[in-house]
Amino acid sequence: MHIASQPLPSLMNSLFASQRPSRSDLRLVAAYWLVVAPVLLLQYRADTGWSAGRVLPVVGATVLFDTATVALLVGGLLPLFLRGRHWLGLALLLPFLLLSGSAYLGLYGGLLGHPINLAGARVVLGAVQHAKSYGLLAVLLTGKRYFEAQRHVLLLQKAQAESALRNLKAQLDPHFLFNNLNVLRGLIQEDPAAANEFVTRLAALYRFLIRHQHEDVVPLAEELQFADEYVYLLRHRFGNAYEFRQTLPPAAVVAELLLVPGTIQLLLENAIKHNAGNEDAPLLINLEATATALTVCHARRPKRTPVESAGTGLANLRERYRLLFQQEIRVEALADSFTVTIPLLRQTRRAAVAQPLVSA
Repeated sequence: MHIASQPLPSLMNSLFASQRPSRSDLRLVAAYWLVVAPVLLLQYRADTGWSAGRVLPVVGATVLFDTATVALLVGGLLPLFLRGRHWLGLALLLPFLLLSGSAYLGLYGGLLGHPINLAGARVVLGAVQHAKSYGLLAVLLTGKRYFEAQRHVLLLQKAQAESALRNLKAQLDPHFLFNNLNVLRGLIQEDPAAANEFVTRLAALYRFLIRHQHEDVVPLAEELQFADEYVYLLRHRFGNAYEFRQTLPPAAVVAELLLVPGTIQLLLENAIKHNAGNEDAPLLINLEATATALTVCHARRPKRTPVESAGTGLANLRERYRLLFQQEIRVEALADSFTVTIPLLRQTRRAAVAQPLVSA
Protein backbone atom coordinates (compact mmCIF):
# COMPACT_ATOMS: atom_id res chain seq x y z
CA MET A 1 0.00 0.00 0.00
CA HIS A 2 1.66 3.26 -1.13
CA ILE A 3 -0.55 6.11 -0.02
CA ALA A 4 2.17 8.67 -0.55
CA SER A 5 2.59 7.83 -4.24
CA GLN A 6 -1.03 8.60 -5.21
CA PRO A 7 -2.55 10.30 -2.17
CA LEU A 8 -4.75 13.03 -3.54
CA PRO A 9 -7.48 11.07 -5.41
CA SER A 10 -8.14 8.71 -2.53
CA LEU A 11 -8.11 11.51 0.00
CA MET A 12 -10.40 13.60 -2.19
CA ASN A 13 -12.86 10.71 -2.38
CA SER A 14 -12.68 10.38 1.40
CA LEU A 15 -13.24 14.08 2.05
CA PHE A 16 -15.86 14.75 -0.62
CA ALA A 17 -17.83 11.50 -0.39
CA SER A 18 -18.21 11.60 3.38
CA GLN A 19 -21.85 10.95 4.26
CA ARG A 20 -21.63 13.18 7.33
CA PRO A 21 -20.23 16.71 7.07
CA SER A 22 -17.29 17.53 9.28
CA ARG A 23 -17.44 20.11 12.03
CA SER A 24 -15.36 22.46 9.91
CA ASP A 25 -17.88 22.05 7.06
CA LEU A 26 -20.71 23.03 9.39
CA ARG A 27 -18.74 25.98 10.74
CA LEU A 28 -18.07 27.20 7.20
CA VAL A 29 -21.76 26.92 6.23
CA ALA A 30 -22.84 28.67 9.43
CA ALA A 31 -20.35 31.50 8.92
CA TYR A 32 -21.41 31.87 5.29
CA TRP A 33 -25.09 32.27 6.16
CA LEU A 34 -24.35 34.60 9.08
CA VAL A 35 -22.91 36.97 6.51
CA VAL A 36 -25.23 36.30 3.55
CA ALA A 37 -28.61 35.93 5.29
CA PRO A 38 -28.85 39.58 6.43
CA VAL A 39 -27.97 40.69 2.91
CA LEU A 40 -30.74 38.47 1.52
CA LEU A 41 -33.16 39.88 4.06
CA LEU A 42 -32.46 43.43 2.86
CA GLN A 43 -32.62 42.37 -0.78
CA TYR A 44 -35.97 40.58 -0.44
CA ARG A 45 -37.43 43.56 1.44
CA ALA A 46 -36.28 45.92 -1.30
CA ASP A 47 -37.63 43.65 -4.06
CA THR A 48 -41.01 42.97 -2.45
CA GLY A 49 -41.64 45.91 -0.14
CA TRP A 50 -42.64 43.42 2.58
CA SER A 51 -41.87 43.71 6.27
CA ALA A 52 -38.93 41.88 7.83
CA GLY A 53 -41.26 39.39 9.55
CA ARG A 54 -42.92 38.48 6.25
CA VAL A 55 -39.60 38.15 4.39
CA LEU A 56 -37.89 36.10 7.11
CA PRO A 57 -39.49 32.74 6.05
CA VAL A 58 -38.26 33.35 2.49
CA VAL A 59 -34.72 33.87 3.81
CA GLY A 60 -35.00 30.70 5.89
CA ALA A 61 -36.20 28.72 2.87
CA THR A 62 -33.26 30.06 0.85
CA VAL A 63 -30.80 28.96 3.54
CA LEU A 64 -32.23 25.43 3.70
CA PHE A 65 -32.74 25.03 -0.05
CA ASP A 66 -29.29 26.27 -1.08
CA THR A 67 -27.54 24.30 1.68
CA ALA A 68 -29.28 21.07 0.62
CA THR A 69 -28.41 21.73 -3.03
CA VAL A 70 -24.73 22.27 -2.19
CA ALA A 71 -24.71 19.10 -0.07
CA LEU A 72 -26.00 17.08 -3.04
CA LEU A 73 -23.56 18.72 -5.44
CA VAL A 74 -20.41 18.49 -3.30
CA GLY A 75 -21.22 15.23 -1.53
CA GLY A 76 -22.95 13.39 -4.38
CA LEU A 77 -22.06 14.54 -7.88
CA LEU A 78 -18.48 15.74 -7.45
CA PRO A 79 -17.17 12.44 -5.97
CA LEU A 80 -18.38 10.62 -9.11
CA PHE A 81 -15.98 12.69 -11.21
CA LEU A 82 -13.17 12.20 -8.68
CA ARG A 83 -13.64 8.42 -8.87
CA GLY A 84 -13.39 8.53 -12.67
CA ARG A 85 -17.11 7.83 -13.21
CA HIS A 86 -17.41 10.79 -15.57
CA TRP A 87 -20.21 9.45 -17.75
CA LEU A 88 -22.43 8.72 -14.76
CA GLY A 89 -21.66 12.15 -13.34
CA LEU A 90 -22.52 13.86 -16.62
CA ALA A 91 -25.68 11.76 -16.98
CA LEU A 92 -26.86 12.87 -13.51
CA LEU A 93 -25.78 16.48 -13.88
CA LEU A 94 -28.51 17.43 -16.37
CA PRO A 95 -31.40 15.99 -14.29
CA PHE A 96 -29.86 17.65 -11.23
CA LEU A 97 -29.86 21.07 -12.93
CA LEU A 98 -33.40 20.64 -14.30
CA LEU A 99 -34.74 19.58 -10.90
CA SER A 100 -32.86 22.44 -9.29
CA GLY A 101 -34.39 24.94 -11.71
CA SER A 102 -37.89 23.53 -11.31
CA ALA A 103 -37.64 23.49 -7.51
CA TYR A 104 -36.30 27.03 -7.55
CA LEU A 105 -39.22 28.31 -9.64
CA GLY A 106 -41.79 26.37 -7.63
CA LEU A 107 -40.41 27.33 -4.21
CA TYR A 108 -40.00 31.02 -4.80
CA GLY A 109 -43.12 31.26 -6.91
CA GLY A 110 -45.09 29.90 -3.98
CA LEU A 111 -43.32 31.99 -1.35
CA LEU A 112 -43.34 35.28 -3.25
CA GLY A 113 -46.70 34.85 -4.95
CA HIS A 114 -45.28 34.77 -8.48
CA PRO A 115 -46.92 32.65 -11.22
CA ILE A 116 -45.18 29.29 -11.58
CA ASN A 117 -44.10 28.62 -15.17
CA LEU A 118 -42.23 25.34 -15.70
CA ALA A 119 -41.77 25.68 -19.44
CA GLY A 120 -38.43 24.45 -20.80
CA ALA A 121 -36.80 27.86 -21.18
CA ARG A 122 -38.05 29.02 -17.77
CA VAL A 123 -36.64 25.90 -16.08
CA VAL A 124 -33.22 26.54 -17.63
CA LEU A 125 -33.36 30.14 -16.51
CA GLY A 126 -34.41 29.01 -13.03
CA ALA A 127 -31.43 26.63 -12.90
CA VAL A 128 -29.08 29.49 -13.81
CA GLN A 129 -30.64 31.79 -11.22
CA HIS A 130 -30.44 29.11 -8.55
CA ALA A 131 -26.78 28.41 -9.43
CA LYS A 132 -26.05 32.08 -8.79
CA SER A 133 -27.69 31.71 -5.38
CA TYR A 134 -25.78 28.64 -4.15
CA GLY A 135 -22.67 28.92 -6.33
CA LEU A 136 -20.48 30.85 -3.89
CA LEU A 137 -21.21 28.44 -1.03
CA ALA A 138 -20.42 25.47 -3.29
CA VAL A 139 -17.13 27.03 -4.35
CA LEU A 140 -16.15 27.82 -0.75
CA LEU A 141 -16.98 24.32 0.50
CA THR A 142 -15.23 22.61 -2.43
CA GLY A 143 -12.15 24.80 -1.99
CA LYS A 144 -12.05 24.12 1.73
CA ARG A 145 -12.14 20.36 1.24
CA TYR A 146 -9.53 20.54 -1.50
CA PHE A 147 -7.07 22.43 0.70
CA GLU A 148 -7.82 20.08 3.60
CA ALA A 149 -6.84 17.17 1.34
CA GLN A 150 -3.66 18.98 0.32
CA ARG A 151 -2.78 19.64 3.96
CA HIS A 152 -3.51 16.01 4.84
CA VAL A 153 -1.15 14.84 2.10
CA LEU A 154 1.63 17.15 3.29
CA LEU A 155 1.27 15.92 6.88
CA LEU A 156 1.28 12.30 5.72
CA GLN A 157 4.37 12.79 3.57
CA LYS A 158 6.13 14.54 6.46
CA ALA A 159 5.37 11.66 8.84
CA GLN A 160 6.52 9.10 6.28
CA ALA A 161 9.72 11.03 5.63
CA GLU A 162 10.46 11.17 9.36
CA SER A 163 9.77 7.44 9.70
CA ALA A 164 11.99 6.63 6.70
CA LEU A 165 14.76 8.73 8.23
CA ARG A 166 14.39 6.90 11.51
CA ASN A 167 14.57 3.52 9.76
CA LEU A 168 17.69 4.59 7.90
CA LYS A 169 19.27 5.71 11.16
CA ALA A 170 18.39 2.36 12.72
CA GLN A 171 20.08 0.57 9.81
CA LEU A 172 23.25 2.59 10.30
CA ASP A 173 23.11 3.00 14.08
CA PRO A 174 26.76 2.49 15.08
CA HIS A 175 25.87 1.34 18.61
CA PHE A 176 23.44 -1.30 17.38
CA LEU A 177 25.90 -2.52 14.76
CA PHE A 178 28.86 -2.34 17.14
CA ASN A 179 27.08 -4.38 19.82
CA ASN A 180 26.06 -7.07 17.36
CA LEU A 181 29.56 -7.23 15.85
CA ASN A 182 30.97 -7.74 19.34
CA VAL A 183 28.54 -10.61 19.90
CA LEU A 184 29.49 -12.03 16.50
CA ARG A 185 33.21 -11.85 17.29
CA GLY A 186 32.72 -13.84 20.46
CA LEU A 187 30.62 -16.45 18.64
CA ILE A 188 33.22 -16.86 15.89
CA GLN A 189 35.80 -17.76 18.53
CA GLU A 190 33.54 -20.00 20.58
CA ASP A 191 30.97 -21.50 18.22
CA PRO A 192 31.41 -20.98 14.45
CA ALA A 193 28.09 -22.67 13.66
CA ALA A 194 26.25 -20.29 15.99
CA ALA A 195 28.18 -17.38 14.43
CA ASN A 196 26.93 -18.41 11.00
CA GLU A 197 23.33 -18.49 12.28
CA PHE A 198 23.83 -15.09 13.91
CA VAL A 199 25.02 -13.55 10.63
CA THR A 200 22.04 -15.05 8.81
CA ARG A 201 19.59 -13.59 11.32
CA LEU A 202 21.29 -10.19 11.29
CA ALA A 203 21.18 -10.09 7.49
CA ALA A 204 17.48 -11.04 7.52
CA LEU A 205 16.75 -8.18 9.91
CA TYR A 206 18.47 -5.60 7.73
CA ARG A 207 16.89 -7.07 4.60
CA PHE A 208 13.43 -6.55 6.10
CA LEU A 209 14.23 -2.95 7.04
CA ILE A 210 15.48 -2.12 3.56
CA ARG A 211 12.63 -3.90 1.75
CA HIS A 212 9.83 -2.25 3.73
CA GLN A 213 11.29 1.17 4.52
CA HIS A 214 9.01 2.93 1.98
CA GLU A 215 5.83 0.90 2.59
CA ASP A 216 2.89 2.02 4.69
CA VAL A 217 1.82 -1.41 5.94
CA VAL A 218 3.17 -4.96 6.02
CA PRO A 219 1.53 -8.31 6.84
CA LEU A 220 1.52 -9.12 10.53
CA ALA A 221 3.09 -12.51 9.73
CA GLU A 222 6.15 -10.82 8.20
CA GLU A 223 6.41 -8.36 11.08
CA LEU A 224 6.34 -11.26 13.56
CA GLN A 225 9.09 -13.02 11.63
CA PHE A 226 11.15 -9.82 11.73
CA ALA A 227 10.51 -9.58 15.48
CA ASP A 228 11.79 -13.15 15.90
CA GLU A 229 15.06 -12.18 14.21
CA TYR A 230 15.32 -9.14 16.47
CA VAL A 231 14.62 -11.18 19.63
CA TYR A 232 17.27 -13.71 18.55
CA LEU A 233 19.87 -10.93 18.44
CA LEU A 234 18.70 -9.56 21.79
CA ARG A 235 19.04 -12.96 23.47
CA HIS A 236 22.62 -13.31 22.27
CA ARG A 237 23.36 -9.84 23.67
CA PHE A 238 21.44 -9.93 26.97
CA GLY A 239 21.16 -13.67 27.60
CA ASN A 240 18.06 -14.54 29.62
CA ALA A 241 17.67 -11.07 31.16
CA TYR A 242 14.56 -10.53 29.07
CA GLU A 243 11.81 -13.05 28.41
CA PHE A 244 9.47 -12.75 25.42
CA ARG A 245 6.05 -14.37 25.25
CA GLN A 246 3.58 -14.34 22.34
CA THR A 247 -0.14 -15.04 22.24
CA LEU A 248 -1.46 -15.09 18.69
CA PRO A 249 -4.79 -15.84 16.96
CA PRO A 250 -5.03 -18.71 14.44
CA ALA A 251 -2.69 -18.52 11.44
CA ALA A 252 -5.62 -17.84 9.09
CA VAL A 253 -6.45 -14.70 11.07
CA VAL A 254 -2.80 -13.57 11.27
CA ALA A 255 -2.53 -13.89 7.49
CA GLU A 256 -5.27 -11.26 7.01
CA LEU A 257 -3.84 -8.61 9.34
CA LEU A 258 -1.61 -5.63 8.59
CA LEU A 259 0.32 -3.04 10.58
CA VAL A 260 2.92 -0.32 10.07
CA PRO A 261 6.38 -1.87 9.47
CA GLY A 262 8.76 -1.83 12.43
CA THR A 263 5.94 -1.50 14.98
CA ILE A 264 6.84 -4.55 17.09
CA GLN A 265 10.59 -3.89 16.88
CA LEU A 266 10.06 -0.34 18.13
CA LEU A 267 7.92 -1.47 21.08
CA LEU A 268 10.42 -4.18 22.07
CA GLU A 269 13.29 -1.72 21.68
CA ASN A 270 11.54 0.80 23.96
CA ALA A 271 10.87 -1.87 26.59
CA ILE A 272 14.52 -2.96 26.75
CA LYS A 273 15.90 0.55 26.41
CA HIS A 274 14.07 1.89 29.47
CA ASN A 275 13.71 -1.20 31.70
CA ALA A 276 16.29 -3.34 33.46
CA GLY A 277 16.32 -7.12 33.28
CA ASN A 278 18.57 -9.78 34.78
CA GLU A 279 18.87 -13.53 34.52
CA ASP A 280 17.72 -14.11 38.10
CA ALA A 281 14.54 -12.06 37.53
CA PRO A 282 13.95 -11.69 33.78
CA LEU A 283 11.74 -8.86 32.56
CA LEU A 284 8.73 -10.50 30.93
CA ILE A 285 7.53 -8.77 27.75
CA ASN A 286 4.13 -10.02 26.62
CA LEU A 287 3.00 -9.65 23.01
CA GLU A 288 -0.65 -10.48 22.35
CA ALA A 289 -2.48 -10.16 19.04
CA THR A 290 -6.20 -10.45 18.36
CA ALA A 291 -8.25 -9.92 15.22
CA THR A 292 -8.36 -6.17 15.93
CA ALA A 293 -5.32 -5.15 17.97
CA LEU A 294 -1.78 -5.95 19.02
CA THR A 295 -0.71 -5.32 22.61
CA VAL A 296 2.79 -5.22 24.11
CA CYS A 297 2.86 -5.17 27.91
CA HIS A 298 5.66 -5.39 30.49
CA ALA A 299 6.42 -4.46 34.08
CA ARG A 300 8.10 -1.12 34.74
CA ARG A 301 11.66 -1.52 35.99
CA PRO A 302 13.42 1.77 35.28
CA LYS A 303 17.18 1.42 34.82
CA ARG A 304 19.36 2.93 37.52
CA THR A 305 20.91 5.24 34.95
CA PRO A 306 18.08 6.87 32.96
CA VAL A 307 18.43 6.52 29.21
CA GLU A 308 18.33 9.71 27.19
CA SER A 309 15.41 9.62 24.80
CA ALA A 310 13.59 12.25 22.74
CA GLY A 311 10.45 10.09 22.69
CA THR A 312 10.13 10.49 18.93
CA GLY A 313 9.75 6.79 18.09
CA LEU A 314 6.36 6.18 19.69
CA ALA A 315 5.16 9.68 18.80
CA ASN A 316 6.04 9.11 15.14
CA LEU A 317 4.28 5.74 15.15
CA ARG A 318 1.20 7.31 16.75
CA GLU A 319 1.09 10.02 14.07
CA ARG A 320 1.46 7.53 11.21
CA TYR A 321 -1.53 5.49 12.42
CA ARG A 322 -3.55 8.66 12.88
CA LEU A 323 -2.73 10.06 9.43
CA LEU A 324 -2.84 6.83 7.45
CA PHE A 325 -5.86 5.11 8.98
CA GLN A 326 -7.52 7.55 11.41
CA GLN A 327 -6.66 5.09 14.19
CA GLU A 328 -5.27 5.85 17.64
CA ILE A 329 -2.53 4.05 19.57
CA ARG A 330 -3.44 3.54 23.22
CA VAL A 331 -0.68 3.89 25.83
CA GLU A 332 -1.35 2.92 29.45
CA ALA A 333 1.55 3.94 31.70
CA LEU A 334 0.88 2.78 35.26
CA ALA A 335 3.20 2.79 38.25
CA ASP A 336 4.05 -0.91 37.84
CA SER A 337 3.31 -1.65 34.16
CA PHE A 338 3.48 -0.17 30.68
CA THR A 339 1.09 -1.24 27.92
CA VAL A 340 0.83 -0.14 24.30
CA THR A 341 -2.11 -1.25 22.12
CA ILE A 342 -1.81 -0.93 18.34
CA PRO A 343 -4.85 -1.21 16.03
CA LEU A 344 -4.53 -3.91 13.39
CA LEU A 345 -5.97 -3.58 9.90
CA ARG A 346 -7.51 -6.24 7.72
CA GLN A 347 -6.23 -7.03 4.25
CA THR A 348 -9.54 -7.21 2.35
CA ARG A 349 -8.09 -7.67 -1.10
CA ARG A 350 -5.02 -9.26 -2.64
CA ALA A 351 -3.89 -5.76 -3.58
CA ALA A 352 -3.35 -5.06 0.15
CA VAL A 353 -5.81 -2.24 0.65
CA ALA A 354 -6.16 -1.73 4.39
CA GLN A 355 -9.56 -1.15 5.92
CA PRO A 356 -9.81 -0.09 9.59
CA LEU A 357 -11.64 -2.69 11.67
CA VAL A 358 -12.82 -0.25 14.31
CA SER A 359 -13.58 3.45 14.28
CA ALA A 360 -11.07 5.81 15.77
